[in-house]
Amino acid sequence: MLLVEDCPTQALHIKHLVQRVSGYDVRIASDGIEGWKQACLETPCLVLLDINLPGLDGFRLLSRLKHGQVTATIPVLMLTSCDSVGDVEHAIALRANGYIFKEDLFTSKDAAARACADIELFLGGEHGRPSGPR
Repeated sequence: MLLVEDCPTQALHIKHLVQRVSGYDVRIASDGIEGWKQACLETPCLVLLDINLPGLDGFRLLSRLKHGQVTATIPVLMLTSCDSVGDVEHAIALRANGYIFKEDLFTSKDAAARACADIELFLGGEHGRPSGPR
């Protein structure tokens, strides 16, 4: 799994939370260009993609991923700290598979559990347990 997040503190928190819940290995890219390169080289099972990134922002990276020959079928969940309906609609129009509000990953255990359940749905079922590292 690939997490594209430019804030190191948030990236580590999300990585540890998702790894603990799903059992998947989570790689981190700190900007859109690095995320694009890793997605092309590693073909992750899922991309968690922040919208606000330096350089190549999340929307532009999402568009590249969904149009890339190697990356088009990778599910992408957008991570946003914005609750803007416009951002969500734009992400869906660019073929994001869904979105998660970052606040849900930080505010309470219940909200984090719901967000992780959304992630698990894209990882192969109710519990999303892998047969090996991804």
